[in-house]
Amino acid sequence: MEKLRLDLEQLNRALETLEQSFRVAQEIEKIGNWEFVLAAEDSTIQRFEYTYETFWKFFKKYLEQVHYLKDINSPKKTFLACVNAGVCTLNEGSIFIDMADGRNETSHVYNIEASRVVLADIPEYYSTMFAVVKRVNTLLD
Repeated sequence: MEKLRLDLEQLNRALETLEQSFRVAQEIEKIGNWEFVLAAEDSTIQRFEYTYETFWKFFKKYLEQVHYLKDINSPKKTFLACVNAGVCTLNEGSIFIDMADGRNETSHVYNIEASRVVLADIPEYYSTMFAVVKRVNTLLD
């Protein structure tokens, strides 16, 4: 269980860096230098990608260790299992499924237009991940 708590700390740090990227992007937008804006957006997408990976892998371990579920080998299966185990709501699970699709858009087919569409959804993904992690933080304290 100690390893799970360490993984949760790592997830909390990843969420924090993603949230920081929103603030940086907002500040850079005020300056109006579009090269910097694009770089900040790329940074947000990259931070989303590693936060997503940390998120689903943490919950895979959480389901295995706390709910004794096995054979959950993909992000979407993990998110569905989270709904079934009561770790998240059906609405949150649906957002996580959409998030998995968004992650695939940003990493497997690098298309600037598709990435910009996903970029617009990242704040919702962040707030939903944050809400679920906040609940788990209290459970593992």
